Amino acid sequence: MKGEDRFVEKLRALLPPSERVRIGPGDDAAVVAASGSDLVLTTDLLVENVDFLPEEDPEAIGRRALAINLSDLAAMGARPEFFLLSIAFRPERGEEFPLAVARGALTRAEPLGLDLVGGDLSAAEETVVCVLLGGRAEGELMTRAGAKPGDLLFLSGWPGRAAAGLRLARRRGRAFDSVSSPVSTALSPEEEQELLSAYRDPEPRLTLGLFLGRERIAHAAIDVSDGLGIDASRLARGSQVRVVLEQERIPISRAVASLANAEAEDAMEWSLSGGDDYELLFAAPPIFAPRLEEGRADWGVPVTRVGWIEQGSGTVLRGPDGEVDVSGLGHDHLERS
Repeated sequence: MKGEDRFVEKLRALLPPSERVRIGPGDDAAVVAASGSDLVLTTDLLVENVDFLPEEDPEAIGRRALAINLSDLAAMGARPEFFLLSIAFRPERGEEFPLAVARGALTRAEPLGLDLVGGDLSAAEETVVCVLLGGRAEGELMTRAGAKPGDLLFLSGWPGRAAAGLRLARRRGRAFDSVSSPVSTALSPEEEQELLSAYRDPEPRLTLGLFLGRERIAHAAIDVSDGLGIDASRLARGSQVRVVLEQERIPISRAVASLANAEAEDAMEWSLSGGDDYELLFAAPPIFAPRLEEGRADWGVPVTRVGWIEQGSGTVLRGPDGEVDVSGLGHDHLERS
């Protein structure tokens, strides 16, 4: 178990029981009792030099800050309704900087009908952006608990693209440069743009998450934010089951494979441990497999069967050479790289 997960367990031990709290710390979002339907709440930070490069465009920071919170609600099957935005920044950047962050967040919010209802500003040596996002479940609320032996495991999109995009952004020097002069001759401009966008402007899978909850398809779900390996292990631990990932079924995009080959890196390693993908990983009964793999246009992303759930504990990758424990592969906020 990683340091961040140990901290959450210790924190939960400090909290007294409360009738208001349906789901507390330890899932993708909290659920709090409210008149009508329960509130689903989440919050995430973006920190300069940890979550984004210093040269990043402030509007891109704002878009990404809201997107990663939207991904949490997608994993719960909840529809977002409002958010608060807090920004710490160097005062010499002037008031235009936090306004640009807010504009970026609003470009994400407005198509979804989200209201920006407040927040805070503070001076700091490095930029920190925090979003608190609230919404309500439309159907069956999804959590990390509930996966059952015999379920199949499904994943949206292509893991590893954000890690590959970060590699390109660091090499480019300015994360927000347009793809005008290719950094890697192994990639087309379109492939470079795909990877940079996956890192800088992730697309939360809200439509898919709402569908899974509304149709009561997923027994358990989690958003893949820290790495497929570690997040699969969190789903396994939350459901008290064993997760088996099938190596041959992990979807790797052509752009990721091309860059990994050019960089003498392992594309599977990026896919399992890269983080920042914000895809949905979920367990569902086999009866739904044809429907999920056929997909729907409004999801905006394919869904791939990547493994199964069985009795036991832990998370492994099964390949030609047997099984490998991948439960520790991913980012931990309390560990230094």
